[in-house]
Amino acid sequence: MAKITSKNHIFNTKLLFRKKNINYDNIMDTNISIKSILMKKSLIIIFFFTCLFGEQKYNYIGNAGFITGGNLLSIFKEGRVALKTWVEELIKEDNGKVIVNFYEENGTMYEDLKRKKLDMIVVDAPFFFKNREDIYKNAKDFWSLDIGKEKYSTYYLIGNKQKNLKGFKNLNNKTLVMRKNDDLGTIWLDKNSYEKNKKGANKLLKNIYYESKESSVILRVFFGKSDYAVVKKSVWDTMFELNPSIKNKVEIIEKSKVGQIDSIGFFSKDCDPKIVDAVFRIKENINNNKDFKKISKMLNYTTIYRITEDDYKDLIIYYNNYYALKEKYN
Repeated sequence: MAKITSKNHIFNTKLLFRKKNINYDNIMDTNISIKSILMKKSLIIIFFFTCLFGEQKYNYIGNAGFITGGNLLSIFKEGRVALKTWVEELIKEDNGKVIVNFYEENGTMYEDLKRKKLDMIVVDAPFFFKNREDIYKNAKDFWSLDIGKEKYSTYYLIGNKQKNLKGFKNLNNKTLVMRKNDDLGTIWLDKNSYEKNKKGANKLLKNIYYESKESSVILRVFFGKSDYAVVKKSVWDTMFELNPSIKNKVEIIEKSKVGQIDSIGFFSKDCDPKIVDAVFRIKENINNNKDFKKISKMLNYTTIYRITEDDYKDLIIYYNNYYALKEKYN
């Protein structure tokens, strides 16, 4: 693999960011600003392509697709622009090229993969499981991300202790808050509502509020502005660590039983094997470069890993049941 002179890249990147009016230091100091796991995954996916094409010695072009507002790329605009700029500038000096394409919809992006306009895409999990039979015909080498110690996400239904709430059976005329664009949380909420009430949650709840920041979701319940909230275990654990008094007013009422995968990446069946091999060597490449390793540690990234049906067989059953319930009761 070709080596990158890290000091020159960092210097050039700072100059490039100044030209584009992007604050380099703010971008690098993300331990405070990037708190959501989805945001970290977004940065890591883009960062992968720095390693993949920035360190490749092969002369070829790769096209990658990402969803701008879904489970993966829920990031601040400046962060997305900065990372995209960094990737493109790094690979130019290494005689490689990657075109990062952002899409509004999973379906449109997937169609472009089928038309061979894209080599690799990352789709939200609900889209994957709803369309997996067709995806199997057009894709290969499936993978996902591991953030910290978690490969799978757990969801909690939490509630305000003072309101004596009973969980999914007790949604009628109540209020609930959740993170904006949290498709996995919405599906978990609706699936349980279909099973307990034979109705979708939106037909029972008085109001559903959406917050951009996951911490605001819990605080809304803490201050009594919402009865319930749907949050990830990781978010709850972080908030409790920062403020243990949370448990004085907020309780965990329900926990998800099936571990969730936020997003699934895969390659076109016609994708150059060199690109596929390079992606799965990313962890090794990061460990061999101190600057990449530093960023990896900052993002709390552990590994990219291959997945097969054995890894998500419980999720196949989960989503099949959900779509069957949705069709039955809608």
